Order: sequence, then structure tokens, then C-alpha cells
Amino acid sequence: MAATVLALVRDLMLRSRIEGVAEALGVACTPAATLEIARVRAAEASPAVVFVDLSDRHFPSEETLAAMRAAASAARVVAFASHVDLKAFKAARAAGFDQVLSRSEFTARLPELLKT
Repeated sequence: MAATVLALVRDLMLRSRIEGVAEALGVACTPAATLEIARVRAAEASPAVVFVDLSDRHFPSEETLAAMRAAASAARVVAFASHVDLKAFKAARAAGFDQVLSRSEFTARLPELLKT
């Protein structure tokens, strides 16, 4: 099965949840815990969607989006962060992510997001 989703998520519990839902839906999911690994895997897999956890300080909005656009230019890039992290939301919107969600909204809509 070719990868269709790349999950740039360091949180192991959340990454496991994304992978589990993807598997249940028959969607291939490639995880990445660092931006460098994500660059390589995105270039290899050409994912349709990239999920980015902007709650993690290791993934600054502009740099992360630029890296994902360079590695997988056709991918839709979805950012999410804690609902109380207004700075992350503002930075993600300013950077130009295709979609910006709260973490709770992201997890609630995960099946829908994986199917597109």
C-alpha cells in the first residue's frame, strides 16, 4: 500500500491513534518524528495529505510548511494545535497552511481528514 498520509507528530499516543484510524480505513500512513525525516519521507511517498502537530515547538510554522511544500508540493497540509495555543494558530494561518484545526477538532474529524 503506498503512503497517502504523512503524520509529522512526535507525540507517540497521538501518532498511534492516527496510524490506527488510518489502518482501519485502509489508508496508508507514514509517521515522522522530526522535520528532516518528514522531508525525506514526503519526497519518497508523495502523500496526498500531511498532518503537522504545531503544539510541538520542534515544528515552527513557516519552516515546517516550506519544507513540506518543497518535498510534497501537491499535498494538502493540515496543522493542528492545542485550542489554547493562540500563537500557534495565528502563526499557522499566517504561514498559509491549507487547514488549521484545534487538536480536539483534528482528532474528532480524523476519519474524515484521512479519507480526503
